[in-house]
Amino acid sequence: MRRTKARTYRAALAITAMAAVGALAVTDLAATTSDASAATWVTGDRIAADDFSRTVSKGLGTADAGGAYTSATTSGLSVKDGAAAFALPQGAARNALLTSVSTPDVESRVTVVVPSLPSGGNGVYVALQARSDGKSFYRTTLRITPSGSAGLSLSRANGSTASQVGLASEKIVATGLKAGSRITLALRVHGTTSVEVASRAWVDGSSTPAWQRTATDTSSKRIASGGIGLWTYLSGLSKPYTVRLDGLSASRLVPQTAPAPTTQPTSTPTTSASPTPSPTSTPTTTPTPTTAPTTPAPTPTTPAPTPTSPSTGDRGAAPIGTTNYSVPSGAIFVSSSATSSGNGSKSSPYSSVERAIAAAPSGATIVIRGGSYHETVEIPSSKRLTVQSYPGEAVWFDGSEQVSKWSKSSTGWTSTGYDVDLDSGIQSEGAPDNDATAIRFLDPAYPLAAHPDQVWIGGTELTQVGSESAVKAGTFFVDKGRDRLVIGSDPSGKTVTSSTLQKAMKITGDGSVVRGIGFTKYGTSVWQNGAVTAQADNVLLENVVITDNATNGISSWGTGVTYNKVTLTKNGMLGGGTNAADNFSMTNSYVGQNNTERFNRMPVSGGFKVTRSRNVTFTNNDFIGNMTAGLWLDESVYNGVVTGNRSLDNGSTGIILEISDTMKVANNLISGNGRYGLWIGNTGNVQVWNNTITDNAMAPLQFSMDKRRQTNLSQAGHDRRQKLPDMTVPWIISNVTVSNNIISANGGGCIVCVDDNTKQMTAEAMGISLNGNLYERESEYSPTTLVRWGQGKAKAKTFSDLAEFTAATGHDKASALSEGRDLFNANLSLTSAGKSAVATVVPRGLPSSIAALIGQLLGKTPSAVGSTLTR
Repeated sequence: MRRTKARTYRAALAITAMAAVGALAVTDLAATTSDASAATWVTGDRIAADDFSRTVSKGLGTADAGGAYTSATTSGLSVKDGAAAFALPQGAARNALLTSVSTPDVESRVTVVVPSLPSGGNGVYVALQARSDGKSFYRTTLRITPSGSAGLSLSRANGSTASQVGLASEKIVATGLKAGSRITLALRVHGTTSVEVASRAWVDGSSTPAWQRTATDTSSKRIASGGIGLWTYLSGLSKPYTVRLDGLSASRLVPQTAPAPTTQPTSTPTTSASPTPSPTSTPTTTPTPTTAPTTPAPTPTTPAPTPTSPSTGDRGAAPIGTTNYSVPSGAIFVSSSATSSGNGSKSSPYSSVERAIAAAPSGATIVIRGGSYHETVEIPSSKRLTVQSYPGEAVWFDGSEQVSKWSKSSTGWTSTGYDVDLDSGIQSEGAPDNDATAIRFLDPAYPLAAHPDQVWIGGTELTQVGSESAVKAGTFFVDKGRDRLVIGSDPSGKTVTSSTLQKAMKITGDGSVVRGIGFTKYGTSVWQNGAVTAQADNVLLENVVITDNATNGISSWGTGVTYNKVTLTKNGMLGGGTNAADNFSMTNSYVGQNNTERFNRMPVSGGFKVTRSRNVTFTNNDFIGNMTAGLWLDESVYNGVVTGNRSLDNGSTGIILEISDTMKVANNLISGNGRYGLWIGNTGNVQVWNNTITDNAMAPLQFSMDKRRQTNLSQAGHDRRQKLPDMTVPWIISNVTVSNNIISANGGGCIVCVDDNTKQMTAEAMGISLNGNLYERESEYSPTTLVRWGQGKAKAKTFSDLAEFTAATGHDKASALSEGRDLFNANLSLTSAGKSAVATVVPRGLPSSIAALIGQLLGKTPSAVGSTLTR
């Protein structure tokens, strides 16, 4: 294994610019949706079982296996006729707990019997708890509604339900329930450093589904162990109700090592997908591939899968190996199985992309045959090149190499001669990652986040630890002083790989095109800005996957850069970002599950972040399941268009507009995010039309002002051309229109919150206009405040009722408020109740600029309220 030392890349994209100081406070929540890794855990011995065949008049008595139940109150609890009965008054909760079966790793299930549909309100809630002491627990909750649907969610409580944190938002899993319906509810919890939580529910007679709600909890408040709990609650607006439970069981979970894969997931498929044509070269329709080199090209050791396409639209790159770009006459060929004496022809290809780039004249097309390429390459500023995959063949740039020669040691397994030396600097090469400047980026719970070392065993990534004594199963330690790699899991019969390269591709040639290629497992340092960087004008990336890299997936600076059908997923810090990137466009792309190393939410991490750029467009993209923010436009972004995007289930805010100006946010679906839905901070001239914002943990729509102003040179960003403050972006909320949106909340402090933290400006002075919206909340108490309306130095006015708000301010005259209705189906389309609620709103006429934006997506101009998008 050769020693790898990071080269210094001179970057126009300054980390300090990408890390523009935000106005949000750090959250404790570090949980987001993820795969529950069920395949690596199996059920062991049964620790609890109860068919409730006894008769108990008060309480639940003693289970068939698992000991006696304890309850906060036995009132309303009984056992009769083969079921446990929970008789619930309005707004009341009842629980029962098996404490004698305390265990950390468990799978449990219970059958919920629906004697009748609940009447009124939000229905009845039934939950299974794991690691429970009655006050702290993980739980999955099944909500049965008066309309006959069932929703499923995940949460964690620490000390009481008042401190409950949502881990996965409610998803409708059944409809058409009726009296006598029986639903099996299952919960699975396992892990320590990373707690995996998963649940599912299905109606009797239907097949067992895959895990429907999943989450990974790595927060400091994760729960170590506890018992099995049952919990029920009745909405305060529902009539008294009795729910019956039957067939409780729980089994320990034990880890089972998954076998190493024997086949390559990205092998050439039998059918091909045609990509979107590029502006420089249009692919033909499914050409017949020419015979490949006689020696099969090797494939990456563990290629990263492209995320499954969302249920509507076509977002993200085509699976690597399925694109079919035409091969022009005179193309230069590369094959990883070729000899070094090749001349670049189809019959005698070059053996490396680096050689092909060096030999190619400007304007050439380089065609790469299927295989794995362990390289760092640069398209120089003197050349305009197109680099693309061969039709129907999978091309991966892979920054990892195999590590072998393992020996058992007292702490695990050790490979000597491991002299890989990856730099952990944040601000610059060699800079410490623990000084006052760098520490802003790091969560104390994850101090090694900036260390770009990465190790996989059998395709499963290990977690880095800071000392050999801390090594245990699933972790690794890099002993740089003694050139050793120590892992805590047995490598016998498995392939172990580690990142040995830091940079995949640097594009400095104007007008260059990269398409149909994947980039994975590069140990990129933070200061390098990305495994791939586009540092030139008019660069196009299309059908490109960038995944499993140590920090940032991609960064861009330059004018006219375009990403079309790009997938950015599972990168350690940020999926992607741009700075000083005027006329930037991202379309039809997928950005998901990024910030796997759990960098702080601020100054930068998550899905995608833009700074100091003009005329940026985000159309038809998905920002899903990122550990922190989804899409973040920050620090003097001017003239931004955010249309037709889905920002779902991100760990913090769905879409952020911060210290910027002139924004159009239209026809977006923003749901299930761990903080705010749409957050507008110090940003003026914003048009917010026809969005659906629902089921976000805090306020769905938050306006915030702070002391930052473009005139304050100690705080302001500077125009990169004039080196002066950009006064077209004053960093003040002004002239904001919010119309034709569905804005929904089931908790939090308020639905629309307008605050000036400096107590200088009122909401009216900010020029915020609201009308033609549908507001929805669970009840008049959740949340109690409909609008918090800042009053400068005076105490903010709070309005609990829409008519009260309209009478006091004149806003929302054509709006409506819905309470206690099920507005959305599982895919966030409107239910019949939702359509009825929408019909009570008088939609506002769309400005021509907004109508044109939405019409481009639909082929027509919508007249209704809310987004046309679904999950």
